[in-house]
Amino acid sequence: MAHLIKQEQDKHLKFVLDQSEEVLIEFCKLAIEYINSGINEKKCSIAAKKLDTTFETIKTCVEALVCLLIDSSKLHITEEEFLTLRSLQFTDGQIAILWQFVSSKRSLVENILKHSSDSELHFRDLEWRLEAKVASRSMVKQATPIIAMKLHLDSEVVNEHKEKLQSSDGEPSKQNTRKEVLLQTDPTSLVHLIQVLEQALIDSKTHRVRNFVKSFQK
Repeated sequence: MAHLIKQEQDKHLKFVLDQSEEVLIEFCKLAIEYINSGINEKKCSIAAKKLDTTFETIKTCVEALVCLLIDSSKLHITEEEFLTLRSLQFTDGQIAILWQFVSSKRSLVENILKHSSDSELHFRDLEWRLEAKVASRSMVKQATPIIAMKLHLDSEVVNEHKEKLQSSDGEPSKQNTRKEVLLQTDPTSLVHLIQVLEQALIDSKTHRVRNFVKSFQK
């Protein structure tokens, strides 16, 4: 069981385990809320002030608890195996609280993992075109071009080459695993979207995010 607590997670959990058991219970509640609706920034900020620490410290502690819950659920850890956390200097009271946290939400996590695995959509292809009005002196305002995009998504992992989108007879293969999404945007919004996605890619390469994502992978 001790191997479930990765080195970085152990470092984050050390902070909350140095607090009282009442504080640990509140962190478990924040972790449950994280799974249901994402991080609660207001509550985390309040907790940071009360514990005289930073928002980031609270957030990473909550994420470490979420990872512990996910890993324990995926591996069907028993209560006896969970008790081996004593080797990491967890007290019996802390272990009891964490086990209640893990066991009470196991079915919820298993359902989420199963649903995400069955219905998660992956990018397959992108079509786009530029739509613009012909300029005219009679126009009061400058015409803004529009970029139209069609995203091809699939719940199955497929070859990224475009020719694979078609079946062997040359006709598009109709599968209920596929989905098409039509989007329209202006150049300014598109530039902003690209910047946000590029920042997300940069963030995804950090060790903290990688460790968190690994917990969802089978």
